[in-house]
Amino acid sequence: MTNFMHFSDAHIGHRQYNMKLRRDDMYMSFRTAIKDGLEEDIDFAIFSGDLFHHKKVNARALRDAEKGLDIFWKNDVPVVVIQGNHDSKLYKEDLTWLEYLHSKGKVILLEGDFTDEGPVYEEHDFDEPGISSGFVEFDGVRIFGLQYSGQRTGERLDTVTREIEMINDEYGEPDYTIFMGHFGIEGHIPGMSGGISYNKLAQMEDVVDYVALGHLHKNYSHGDWVFNPGSLEAHNTREATWDLGYYIGKVTGENDIDVEHRLSKRRPFYKIEFSVEQYDNKSELLEGFKAKVEEELEGLEKIQEKEHHMKRGERRDPILDLRLKGLLRFSRSILDIEELMDIVREKTDAVKVQPSDATESIETEKVVEEIDGGRDEIFDEEGQLNRKKLENAVFQLKAEQDSRYREKKEEVSEMLMAIKKELLSDEPPESIAENIKKKRRNLFPEGGEKE
Repeated sequence: MTNFMHFSDAHIGHRQYNMKLRRDDMYMSFRTAIKDGLEEDIDFAIFSGDLFHHKKVNARALRDAEKGLDIFWKNDVPVVVIQGNHDSKLYKEDLTWLEYLHSKGKVILLEGDFTDEGPVYEEHDFDEPGISSGFVEFDGVRIFGLQYSGQRTGERLDTVTREIEMINDEYGEPDYTIFMGHFGIEGHIPGMSGGISYNKLAQMEDVVDYVALGHLHKNYSHGDWVFNPGSLEAHNTREATWDLGYYIGKVTGENDIDVEHRLSKRRPFYKIEFSVEQYDNKSELLEGFKAKVEEELEGLEKIQEKEHHMKRGERRDPILDLRLKGLLRFSRSILDIEELMDIVREKTDAVKVQPSDATESIETEKVVEEIDGGRDEIFDEEGQLNRKKLENAVFQLKAEQDSRYREKKEEVSEMLMAIKKELLSDEPPESIAENIKKKRRNLFPEGGEKE
């Protein structure tokens, strides 16, 4: 029996929130997953892309990656990887960090060669590995990999299927075949486009027993042969509700496997939604907000006490999303969101509070009634106010009220938004004035300096 581990999307070196703490979170998820795999006595590990978060890997990220990979190496467990969209660009310009790790023997980087008429896949040479390989075999389990290919993924899958058939004819049929890819399958994340249709992948079913996917951070499987473990850490509140983790696979016989998905260790996320509508002044709102946060503490603690959120048996401090919504009954200038964030930090010990202001003021409500398209023009499907769209709509509304500017209200709005951006960037007043003159002359060449 052959045991293996399948995981993906560690995103080591992620600069989320520019917090050292979050970079440590990414490494902890990576390291604890590795140790769990070793406790299952795995024979090899496969990693389906995005080991790093960016091609430009800093020293800290490279050190964290090598520390994790060294745990495998010291236990004689080879690690097979492919390149994800965060690991490198679509077009190679120089040696990537995955190629560097491959040449050092820390990983086996698999990728297809689609640049000429030669073979797409070359067998891995353990003595002279080069900078990448095409396929590798362990105890009758043959593994192929396809690097992130963007829009070319579909056409390359056709080539890969034919190439696997040719290799099987040349080397003989293996006991079990794994194909690694960094792409998503359509339909598994609502609203997300750009994935491969399952029908496109189905052509491989006769030559592949296990498709090991990465890229989409959500765990899903398709049939009994396509598996995506999800990322190791959540990157936002939505992802935090998904079953993120990794697979432990046990090949029990020819074309026969037992697969178990396990949740990875990660920091808890929590969301508090607060409606401002029933409060007539700031003091009432603050009291209501404090009561709301108190009500949410029990729910937060239940999330924190889930085993995959604990660290050495202790609850971990959360990342908290704070969403404000509803019609504000007093001036927006009085609403201090930072003060609300301080209340949340004090009561929840959150390591990060992420505010989202979807409130409307009475003044905004009056403006919305006058805008062409009304609410649909400036609010998204979740009711979030798009302030850039609101600003644009207000400028157009003002321009339309003046007969001199009515015919060019869109252009006038663009000009005013550009001027505002310059003002907020502390551009010199003389420079801004000169830009206004130029923009005005371009818009109203017949109006002269009087427009």
